[in-house]
Amino acid sequence: MTSTIVVFVLYMTAVAAITYYGWRQTITISDYVLGGRTLSPFSAAMSAGASNMSGYMMLSFPALTYQHSTEAFLMSIGLLVGQYVSIVAVGPRLRVYSERLNDSQTLPIFLSERTGHTGRDGWLLRVACALSLLVFMLLYVASGLLAGGKLFSSLFDVPLTYAIILGTVIIGVYTLVGGFLAISWTDVLQSLMMVFILIGLPLAMFFTEAPEVPPVSPDDFPPLFDVTAIGWVAVISWLSWGLGYIGLPHSVMRYKAMRCVSDFPVFRDTLMIWSVLIFIGSMGIGLLARQWFTPGDDASMEDLTLQMLDVFFNPWLIGLALAAIMAAVMSTADSQLLLASVSISEDLLAPAFPDMTSDQRLWVSRLVVLLITVFSLLLVLQGGNSILSLVTYAWAGLGAAFGPVLLFALYWRRFNYIGAIAGVFLGGAGTILFHHFPPIEGLYELLPAFALSALAIWLCGLFAPQDRPAEEVFDELIAEPLWAGIEDPKQSPAPVEQN
Repeated sequence: MTSTIVVFVLYMTAVAAITYYGWRQTITISDYVLGGRTLSPFSAAMSAGASNMSGYMMLSFPALTYQHSTEAFLMSIGLLVGQYVSIVAVGPRLRVYSERLNDSQTLPIFLSERTGHTGRDGWLLRVACALSLLVFMLLYVASGLLAGGKLFSSLFDVPLTYAIILGTVIIGVYTLVGGFLAISWTDVLQSLMMVFILIGLPLAMFFTEAPEVPPVSPDDFPPLFDVTAIGWVAVISWLSWGLGYIGLPHSVMRYKAMRCVSDFPVFRDTLMIWSVLIFIGSMGIGLLARQWFTPGDDASMEDLTLQMLDVFFNPWLIGLALAAIMAAVMSTADSQLLLASVSISEDLLAPAFPDMTSDQRLWVSRLVVLLITVFSLLLVLQGGNSILSLVTYAWAGLGAAFGPVLLFALYWRRFNYIGAIAGVFLGGAGTILFHHFPPIEGLYELLPAFALSALAIWLCGLFAPQDRPAEEVFDELIAEPLWAGIEDPKQSPAPVEQN
């Protein structure tokens, strides 16, 4: 146990050092939000991957595969397809258009600029966006705090409540101090650590002789893959997870933070390869664990990965593996905290108080991080939720609120201010409504809420009064190619030496 803790502490020390350097480099609110748009394609891909594939991929997805392999396979296909569509359809345009529209730092500000309703004229849209972000980010952050608590409870053998509080302190301070640069830099390390555990552990399990009598009879498990056994509603629901990627706020942030639109092919290939490896490894843990894992008191079985680490890794490797899991937890929770805090400082307070300096807005963002962390902690301490259940709800709300509105904003000339408000509001409210009252029993709320949001935007564009400012903005955006006016750093002329 001592060696495990030593390795874990060494990893956390490395993260603290990177965080401190990020603090020193974070001077303006632009640095805090998007890192000054300086991310390389590799760093952006690793950061996007680590923030998207959070603790649920390390703890919940192997447990899902263990119990329901067909559902896990369908979910992975949906997520991979959704991620690819998001990168190709949203990434380049959002990167360029957000910079052309007064260097829009956040999604709500970008939508306000795109509709031609800036400043106080666009307050209603920004309020709708901020409320959606806050509500569903609280759930997402809570899932990260719960995952961190389960890890610390296993590591230090302390009650889950105390472990959750400890993990909350670490995640909150990390985000509070570093901002986007620290998050992105450490995400590169964390994404590599995730590959280590999700590939190394199933390999160790595969090359170890399984017990002659498994703890659970193979007859107790459903077939490895059989869509007929789960029904068409379940198939559609698990595949529809991919819709959440299209407008996932903490994912599209990485698109805007990239240094140049010409980097997107490298970004796409890197992220897709990494994601495929992560899904294969995570599913491998769940399937191979059927020969080893003994279900315990945790009904969600989200302690499966932790139990397998104890069986197959020595204490030093367990320390590294637990650090990898904590990496996954931190990489997503910090992104959610950053987004939610900036939504308050930049989307609500900055337009209402235009005399606020950049430094003042930066400190407001950090204060909001602290408040959101506390509220998320109170939510998760109430109990009764699994990591996956919290992620499922938050994923649906964010995807439905921002996916349709972002697609229409980037591609449709008749997208207007009223439609943007309706899309964001109905996407978020529809998620809550369909979560409690599904139109079809068992249907994932993301799908009907996404459709409702898209329908509202389309109808507003067709029948609402003509919105000339929004149409003029769109005409200006498409008047130039995506690469016009964006310097490619790889083709910048070499500096001229002076005598």
